[in-house]
Amino acid sequence: MKELELFQVKVQKQTRGFMTLQESIGHRFSELITDIQLQTRAPSEAVASSIFMRRFGFFITAQLYLLAHGKMWDGPLDAIHLVKTEGGIAFEINERFIRHRSEGDLEKVLKDYAFPVVEAVRKAGHVSKLILWENIWGYVIWMYGMLESEQAERDVQVLLGADIWQPEMRKSFFHQFSGGRSYSEAKADYKRITCCLYKEMPNIGKCPYCPVKK
Repeated sequence: MKELELFQVKVQKQTRGFMTLQESIGHRFSELITDIQLQTRAPSEAVASSIFMRRFGFFITAQLYLLAHGKMWDGPLDAIHLVKTEGGIAFEINERFIRHRSEGDLEKVLKDYAFPVVEAVRKAGHVSKLILWENIWGYVIWMYGMLESEQAERDVQVLLGADIWQPEMRKSFFHQFSGGRSYSEAKADYKRITCCLYKEMPNIGKCPYCPVKK
């Protein structure tokens, strides 16, 4: 479980933080976004929302990393605690919710964790869901690139297919972001199709993957 800290996730016997994930996408969303704006000088709610989703992308990636190793964390959203670190928001989760992987867990990560957060943030933060999903995809493609296992290969192929996303979502956003290329091709030549909005931050330039023309 120590390896999850690479994805800004700590597994604890007792968790604590300044708010839960459920609160952050509910009645305390404005408080969260205001705090992010103060800490980062993000010029708008949309930019601050994208910053938050880049951090939450780590959490989803940690979940997929666990699945690739035969484990699953299946606690509720109010058992995920947000904590402040020097690098930004991180997450604490209780170890008692970790179990062995079972059928349907890959879909559960998409629909019980990623989907409700993306939907809440896009509505409250006034930002495109494509940006938010691609913020997650950037970490997902990086994480799977570190793993060399048959399970990881099977998982990424399922995530690139449409079936696991339906009916809540019409298609695989990850397939859209790959540009229709295979995972190996997309990994070897990673490109974004949306701008993550970081270029709107004070004194921050465009990232190497920015699709916006210079």
